[in-house]
Amino acid sequence: MLVSGVIAGIAAGVAFGGDWRRLATFSLRLWPLLVIASVLRLVAAFIPFVPLGVYVVALICVAVVAAVNWRLPGSALIAVGTFMNVLVVMLNTGMPFDPQTVVAAGAPLPNDSLHVEMGDGTRLPLLADIIPVGVVRAVYSAGDFLIGFGGFLIPFMWLQAPPETNAARRELRSTNFALFWLAQVISRFGDPITLVALTFVTYRATQSALLTAIAVVTATLPNALFSLFGGTIADALGHRRAMLWCDIVRVALIGVVPVLLAADAPLGIIFLVVLLAGVVGAIFNPARGAIIPALVTSERLAAANSLVYASDRAVEIGGALAGGVLVATVGEGAFYFDALTFALSAVLISRVVVAEEMTRLTWTRLLTDARDGLLFIRRSAVLWANTLFSLAAQVANPIINSLTPVFLVRRFAGNDPAVGAVQFGASEAAIAFGAVLGSALLPSYLAHVRKGRLLIAGFAITGTVIVLIAAAPTLPVALILFAVLGIANVVFYVPTVTILQEGTTPEMRARVFGARIAITNLSWIPLILLGGVLGDAVGVDLLIGLAGLITLGTALIGAFIPAVRDVP
Repeated sequence: MLVSGVIAGIAAGVAFGGDWRRLATFSLRLWPLLVIASVLRLVAAFIPFVPLGVYVVALICVAVVAAVNWRLPGSALIAVGTFMNVLVVMLNTGMPFDPQTVVAAGAPLPNDSLHVEMGDGTRLPLLADIIPVGVVRAVYSAGDFLIGFGGFLIPFMWLQAPPETNAARRELRSTNFALFWLAQVISRFGDPITLVALTFVTYRATQSALLTAIAVVTATLPNALFSLFGGTIADALGHRRAMLWCDIVRVALIGVVPVLLAADAPLGIIFLVVLLAGVVGAIFNPARGAIIPALVTSERLAAANSLVYASDRAVEIGGALAGGVLVATVGEGAFYFDALTFALSAVLISRVVVAEEMTRLTWTRLLTDARDGLLFIRRSAVLWANTLFSLAAQVANPIINSLTPVFLVRRFAGNDPAVGAVQFGASEAAIAFGAVLGSALLPSYLAHVRKGRLLIAGFAITGTVIVLIAAAPTLPVALILFAVLGIANVVFYVPTVTILQEGTTPEMRARVFGARIAITNLSWIPLILLGGVLGDAVGVDLLIGLAGLITLGTALIGAFIPAVRDVP
């Protein structure tokens, strides 16, 4: 993982504007120990059954070099990750691995003196090789990921100009934006892990569908209810500072959940801790949207929003899949991995350089500023028209989002939930693929199109595609349409966010984002509930088709409203 991380860090560093010639100035204390470690691992590669001590000495050499060079960004992560691997290897006389996980990842079973099979007597199984990565057909430990990430950061940061210079380069291909983007990707990746893990421990403890549903609400509701106030807090703290502290607090909150479970704490306490983490997330999300204009120029704002949206869709699915695998292998230990994602995000955010001030916040001001976020939207003709139009046009989104699993089970899976679950995963992957493809291709072609017209076109295409999905005759046709839906989502999402960013002053930006997030999410809750009731009454496919027609009709009406259509 270390070598792979270093290679990826060099490639990414050059891609984001770094100078590869700076590698010539790189220096490392105690570098001969790395040479020794490399020779020992090379020997082990050709002679698999060398004594275990050879592997351990190689690991210790890497850890010592990383610890001595701790001032280099990423070195501390390598040191911690390596010592984690050494610890679990020493306690178990080898690195434990789960044979079922290895087979599921498509990797060959280890055949060397380093690895041992996991069993009931395995110590610290959370640190073992239990994380499958199907893309490379391998299984890694948590320590391996820390090592790889640390190896990535060292060359990536070394190739860049000084932070002050990078802050002045408000470009997509800049270190500042790269650090922000990677941080929020990692942080967002962890969100579904907590949701999956919480539902697992709840159902395991109660066997209750009701309490499991409450667990889902506990993990997701704060974003709907508290974003209004979260944006206000983010504006007061400063957007970068708010993101940093949100990640730090979530490390503590999510990391303590397995400890509470081990202590047999009441489930209500677990729900409360996760709820508090969700409230913190309601501060992080508005800050995330508000900081982007400080990192890129107005000309690159749409491209930046497009990239963030594409990565959101991808990591939502990846995080959910990772959550399922982690829960299956380590149970409630999955919460530790989520806490780790927040810690890594905090490390990256701490390196972002932006000019921001912190203002004092009181309870009275919290309420006043939250109200000001709503009033700012209401008093801006452009933002108010955009908000009302988007709320009406997005009627189909909560309907299809909540009813797609049922639609697929009934239409294509022969009422088999297991088959439907696989098809639902495929549909989500198709949407993510479309979003990534659209984000990569569309910004350059649509840069000169008015944002208002893009918004209308995006919703018109979205409504049309949803109607076609409802009438899809086969699963392959439906999957193609889901991919087109992902592209259409980019067409309306990017101008929506860009309009909000450009129409709001920097000191108001997070609270306006928070207000908009709260309004949107709160409007979706009754639509999801109503969709569930009507889906059984009139049929899921018919309801999805009608919702698509409403979105299409709203887009056509918006074409005749200047405040919506003519936004430049």
